[in-house]
Amino acid sequence: MNERYRDICERLGWRVMDDGDGNIELEKYSPAGEDFSFTVSEESFVENVKEYAAHFDQEEHIEMWVEARRSGTRGVPSIKELAKDAEDIDAMLKELAEALFAAELEVEGV
Repeated sequence: MNERYRDICERLGWRVMDDGDGNIELEKYSPAGEDFSFTVSEESFVENVKEYAAHFDQEEHIEMWVEARRSGTRGVPSIKELAKDAEDIDAMLKELAEALFAAELEVEGV
């Protein structure tokens, strides 16, 4: 993984883990305390992060946690807090994607 991209991720509070098989896992706690993570291919890393951020579905994320609570998972916040947190996660992802894209443009000299 490009060190410049790693530095950007870490500066924005993301933990970067390389699995050694060409995948990168990015992890960060959301404002509500969710240990949020996602994995993308190292190949075309910036494009993959942009894609993930563009397709993050807030409603689907909320539904996942509501279902988890129904299944007995403890500590799941209220729906109102889940909605705010999903919004915050979406913003975290967009911030990351934009910062990486800006760095990619600098590298390419655009």
